[in-house]
Amino acid sequence: MTDAATKIQALGGGVSGYGLPLGKEEAQAESSIWIFGAGGQWADGDKLTIDTPDNLDGVRAMKALADANVTQPNPGATDRKDVINSFIQGKIGMIEGLPPTIGQIAEKNPALKYATAPTPTESGQPVTLGVADHLMAFKKDGSKQAAIKKFLDYFYSAAVYADFVKNEHFIPITTSAVQALADDPVTKIFGATLPVAQFYPSNNPN
Repeated sequence: MTDAATKIQALGGGVSGYGLPLGKEEAQAESSIWIFGAGGQWADGDKLTIDTPDNLDGVRAMKALADANVTQPNPGATDRKDVINSFIQGKIGMIEGLPPTIGQIAEKNPALKYATAPTPTESGQPVTLGVADHLMAFKKDGSKQAAIKKFLDYFYSAAVYADFVKNEHFIPITTSAVQALADDPVTKIFGATLPVAQFYPSNNPN
């Protein structure tokens, strides 16, 4: 990865080899991708696993990119949205993209020539960071249960949910929506990553 970024940087024109966003916005996302790619994880059940050999390998890989000066200037103060915008403008060679990036490119710079590829990992096995928003209903009054079920059934019906996902440039989590969006470019590119997604330990109270 560092070698490829070095070659891009050497082309000149003010193009950085790799966009490494470690500023206040979503630094945990970029860090997680590198740590997962090294075989690490943030937690094992209820036990936090921060200072482990695999996690350190992931951090060292990020540091190697920064030390080689093949990232954008000052990665520790760069937010993800700025890295993505620079990539869309053709000022960065490689970034960790996310589903809405496809739509942003189509809107802001449709002439951009780009491709997607799996994130490099130490083992060669693909990995991706899964981020999930949750639609939840709290059962405070049992008499509302039927109405809540009716709404959730409606929201997750193939036509409604697929339309919502497509307009938000998300990845569908239901089989019926995946089938309905079989030709959607975002689902085509990112849908295949779902089986290998790893998540933050959001259920861990620590």
